[in-house]
Amino acid sequence: MKVINQGVEAVNKALEILNCFTEKREELTLTQLSEITGNYKSTTLRLSRSLENFGYLERETGGKYKLGPAINKLINVYDTSFNFNALIQKQLEEISRVTNETASFFVRQRSDRVCILTSEPAKVIKHTVQIGTLKPIDKGASGHILSAYHDLKIKNKDTIKTNGYSMSFGERDKEIASVSVPLMSKSIKILGALTITGHISNFNKKNSLRFLNILRLSKTKIEKELKKLK
Repeated sequence: MKVINQGVEAVNKALEILNCFTEKREELTLTQLSEITGNYKSTTLRLSRSLENFGYLERETGGKYKLGPAINKLINVYDTSFNFNALIQKQLEEISRVTNETASFFVRQRSDRVCILTSEPAKVIKHTVQIGTLKPIDKGASGHILSAYHDLKIKNKDTIKTNGYSMSFGERDKEIASVSVPLMSKSIKILGALTITGHISNFNKKNSLRFLNILRLSKTKIEKELKKLK
């Protein structure tokens, strides 16, 4: 299989076949697929058979091709993922609004953690969390949560899991504090960590406990809605 700068050639050609189908072209013959993609019929046939084997194409009695059931599976996965992110983002915005601090959602990425969703308060001095930036998975409240619930090596693992939260004060940066709780899936697996982060001066005992209660409330709301998703 030849690899080109834009990816794998055979995969690119297979995806070109799928891209041939539109609302006005729901069914296409092998000849039409070959003409649209600019590939030889023999190449188009081999690729179409592979797509059939995995359910991405169906061949009708008359010989025409149409999109297969595997496409619907991908659509359902995409819709669920979109609803999942939208649900969390809505809660992050609410958390940020009521706490006036930065609210984020972290997930594990191999041996690191990464923020995939965040919401910042409308104030000048605030902690900014960059989406996509890798951070140590054993540092910070969200790192503690992800490490504990992914059964990685972390201090006080059992305590974190028993309490269902973690707090961090000046661990990575002496001016930054954070509070975090785990977000669980329907199958009781860790999805990620809901986290509030800000200047350590705003994280006294009273505020930290208040932040924790706010996170727990959002966690409950999200997990309740997740159970309704397919």
